[in-house]
Amino acid sequence: MASAGTTIMLCAGHRLGGQACPAELVAALRQEIRGELDRHQAGIGYTSGTAGPELLFAEELLARSGELNLFLPCPVEDFVGQYVAPAGAEWEARFEAVRGAAARVEVSCDERLPGDETLLRFNNQMLQGMARVHAGRIGGHARLLAVWSPAAPAEPGSPADFMDQWPELEHLSLIDLDDLDEHFNPQPGIRNADIAADLNALAMGTSTLVVRAIFFADMATYSSIRDDEIPFLWDFLAEVQQTVEQRATAPILINTWGDAVHAAAETALDLAGYAATLMETIRVTEPNVFGLANRPRFRVALHAGPVYVGLHPLTGRSMIYGHHVNRAARIEAVGSAGEVYASQHFVALLQAEMDALQHEARLLGEPYRPPYRSDYVGLLDLPKKFGREAVYRILPVADPAASA
Repeated sequence: MASAGTTIMLCAGHRLGGQACPAELVAALRQEIRGELDRHQAGIGYTSGTAGPELLFAEELLARSGELNLFLPCPVEDFVGQYVAPAGAEWEARFEAVRGAAARVEVSCDERLPGDETLLRFNNQMLQGMARVHAGRIGGHARLLAVWSPAAPAEPGSPADFMDQWPELEHLSLIDLDDLDEHFNPQPGIRNADIAADLNALAMGTSTLVVRAIFFADMATYSSIRDDEIPFLWDFLAEVQQTVEQRATAPILINTWGDAVHAAAETALDLAGYAATLMETIRVTEPNVFGLANRPRFRVALHAGPVYVGLHPLTGRSMIYGHHVNRAARIEAVGSAGEVYASQHFVALLQAEMDALQHEARLLGEPYRPPYRSDYVGLLDLPKKFGREAVYRILPVADPAASA
């Protein structure tokens, strides 16, 4: 049972194995990782589980009866083939053992694109965000353990990139692979070549994917509106839109299909603000002023993930497309009228963004109050064979000063 003050530790490390990770280096890494877990009394851990430091971290956490949470950037078979199997059969067996003992195993992206840099960076965002959500739930804090080579570039999805995205230096632990190499690896060049090959396999800078926060909304009351009321509905929505434009950051993309609205933003905070402002404006705008007997009510779903960006081949309009766009639509279908529902993917990004702003404000000596909270709804079945999704309700946090 976790207690207040619990350290939730994340581990990000370069993939190692085979000749690049001799037994002496494995033993040294294990000792360093064990020391970090002991030093910070970490009983809960998050990692991907690539061969090398991450699997050693998982093993050490489990050895102390800790709670292991694995987040994979792609389906298991692709992950093993890309990030575990090249290190040898021994590491494959280790991965299967820790996967079987993990409290939680999640796949951040169902796309068959192993090695894509955007998927790797997004998976790191998921790890960070969900660890922060977990820490908030138990009154603990998240800490990043990076096992990295200072000589390796900070490419998207790499340990150095993860460090760059981590705001609190006071909650960052480092294990220097180059320093360990000098003492335990008789052939450091092999290890460096292994890291270089791993980075080259990512095809850095060539990904056609981008991470976007995704919005889907549907008017739950649309079928009850008569044809003669539709012009009044349009006037009502035009009034709502004017207010939303003044109070919220506009999405970078917005499209409609009938009574459905689809939008995208670069940050979860921007999209949460847009959704909350839209729902509040609909709630306070009087429908009878526009000739409507009843107030329109929307179901809103928020999601996030790597997507493709382009122009629709038939309309020429900007659009995003891919699995995560479709998943956002499926989440909207299980929503409740008048509520903003969100996937754990969205919640992870939102929490990480708010924590980063809170840390920046603390450094500047300025006040900051996270504007949103996420309440867990449950694990819901999605339609059209999209499996299950951990769903949250996004709620604005009232500003005490504004209330006063």
